[in-house]
Amino acid sequence: MKPKLGSAVAIPLLFFGLGCLPTATKKQPLYTFQEAGQTLTVQVLQENIRQSPNGKILGRLRKGDPIRAIRRVGNWIEFTTAQFPRAYIWAPSVGFDYLNLYSPYFYIDSLTQRFKPVEYFQAIFSQPGDTLQETAKDYELFFSNLGLGSHTAVVMEVVMTSREVVHHGITLVIHKETHRIERVKIDFFRPVKGYQAALTKCGLPSVPPEEENSGHLIWPAGKLLPHHSIDLERKEWDSNWFSTIWYIQASP
Repeated sequence: MKPKLGSAVAIPLLFFGLGCLPTATKKQPLYTFQEAGQTLTVQVLQENIRQSPNGKILGRLRKGDPIRAIRRVGNWIEFTTAQFPRAYIWAPSVGFDYLNLYSPYFYIDSLTQRFKPVEYFQAIFSQPGDTLQETAKDYELFFSNLGLGSHTAVVMEVVMTSREVVHHGITLVIHKETHRIERVKIDFFRPVKGYQAALTKCGLPSVPPEEENSGHLIWPAGKLLPHHSIDLERKEWDSNWFSTIWYIQASP
């Protein structure tokens, strides 16, 4: 089976006839998962089947076993079989290309050198995203349940201290007027020790940062990426462990 280049593809708009265009046309989605409903086969010797992306293991399937695809969630395919009515399998194990969700090249359009449209990520993650912080200028769209893990955080209240689970994911910061993505934040599955290892994980060369402070390492636009700056966020102040990476569109 030929590897698939990705589950989100552009749909061209086609107009037929030489007369006037119709006064009302149904708006088509820009991107869609073409393999929904199709039968795929396992292409590795065996693969774990999970309750959620990177979640609890429910069992295994072997090479040649068929599944019926439901949707793609990043590097995971939600599917159904008689044995597993609804479960997830690692997408590359059924013929899809691996997506490095930490890499800037997953987010940046190589032709325009701008971030890809919001709709692309909504389609390939099969979710609209949750709106988080919002300002007069922009808002944050958060994508969770992608298999990027979670951690327990200590929350300090006025009268008590509690713990809560913080889910890792991908955050898009979107300009309200242009609807363009201005910044992208990706949480590492686990903290990465050393900026060299963090950059390597993101498919970037190991180059010393231009700026450094207690919380961040910064590479301005032109240092690692021509039109985007990079902000590597420390797990704790002055720590050599990093938990998050930001890609930031430079001003035109």
